[in-house]
Amino acid sequence: MAADLWLTTDQLCAQLAISRSTLFLIRRQGLLKDGRHLVPKNPTARRSHLLWHLQRCQLALGRIH
Repeated sequence: MAADLWLTTDQLCAQLAISRSTLFLIRRQGLLKDGRHLVPKNPTARRSHLLWHLQRCQLALGRIH
């Protein structure tokens, strides 16, 4: 996993200039998929923080081509 492509929720929100609530709304709508766009930081933890793949999220949101 390339460390510079995987960001925390707060880092991704800053990069995309969107709020956390908007990010999670987009996820609930199905545009961002578990395993492709986001993964748990600690897969063995019941409620793990998430890591987001910057470029995949940008592509899914039409931010880059």
